[in-house]
Amino acid sequence: MNLLDRYIARQVFISAIYAVAVIIIILVLGNVFKEILRELAKRPDLDLFFVFKFIALVIPISLSLAIPFSFLTSILLTFGRLSADSEFVSMRMAGLSMTRICVPVAILAIFFTSICAWVNLSITPMAKMKMEGMKGSFINMISKDPMLIFPDKQVMTRLDDHLVYAEKVDGKLKNFQMVKMEDNVPQALAIAKTAEVSVQLEKEDPELVLDMMEVNLMLRGQEGDFMDSAQPVFMDEATAGVSIAKFKQNADETLDKPDNISLSRLYEKVGDRNLEPEMRATYRTELSMRMAFSVSCITFALVGVPLGITAQRRESTAGFVLSMVIAVVYYVMLTFAKMMRENEELYPHLLVWVPNVLFLSLGIYMFWKLSQK
Repeated sequence: MNLLDRYIARQVFISAIYAVAVIIIILVLGNVFKEILRELAKRPDLDLFFVFKFIALVIPISLSLAIPFSFLTSILLTFGRLSADSEFVSMRMAGLSMTRICVPVAILAIFFTSICAWVNLSITPMAKMKMEGMKGSFINMISKDPMLIFPDKQVMTRLDDHLVYAEKVDGKLKNFQMVKMEDNVPQALAIAKTAEVSVQLEKEDPELVLDMMEVNLMLRGQEGDFMDSAQPVFMDEATAGVSIAKFKQNADETLDKPDNISLSRLYEKVGDRNLEPEMRATYRTELSMRMAFSVSCITFALVGVPLGITAQRRESTAGFVLSMVIAVVYYVMLTFAKMMRENEELYPHLLVWVPNVLFLSLGIYMFWKLSQK
């Protein structure tokens, strides 16, 4: 029976690889165009290296979705064709049980489940973490080159309570002008011939440091509005620090999101008794999500075989539509469970297993019914 096993395994495997390739192209193109356009709006100087690296990181993220869906599609197409061509009937007439016929599918299900587990538990979080580091967030741009946050000959408003205008020439800010605001009221104005920018991220209160030359400084007085009370001060040199602690905190929170952290870090968060119950529930749900999603190939195999045989369709369109319906229902249920991840009283880490349990039960029942025929 090795010949039959190889025949079924080859048909399912090749169909799955083709489906993975098609789905990856669709998902990658969609994600890349969306993200690249968003980054180009912030950083017009992006090059092809950035695009290729971004694509390389999107592929493993897309694999976590593509592999289970492609495996289900390949099973429906292969067994639908076997049934429509009466090959399945011939196998049964030769005395083969349903269990024996599906041995190569079971082996492939374990293989694809292992790939999914590796991708979901290790590769995808690492790719998401690197992708966050590539994005043009404020803190990322400051870390690479503080000059990136300043547009040329445009007002920069990204610093809280500060308006900055300057020309970018040879790595310096020329004709530098900065207004410090408080409740939308000017408090100070600094005009400098040049300014050099540096950043101090290692400090307890991270700062963007501006070293200004030939400075005209105007500070608001205690009485009256800015123009009436401001007194000019001329200095050869002056240094101003602008706090960027909020941006650093936001970046740390983004990198510490449940979706982005590694498996070992996720286990640490789940076992951290000092976390708030809602946060622990979120991390626990993310851990269950990764594991539940990894075994979806086994779930889809049990559902796909009886559905493919009973549908009796040669057309690829019918198998694709059927697989899409199953996948959509599965993922909608999984997404709904994920939405409840902060409600610890609902046990969201158990809810994410409900789609697998339901589809496994349905698959086992359908498989048993088919075996009795």
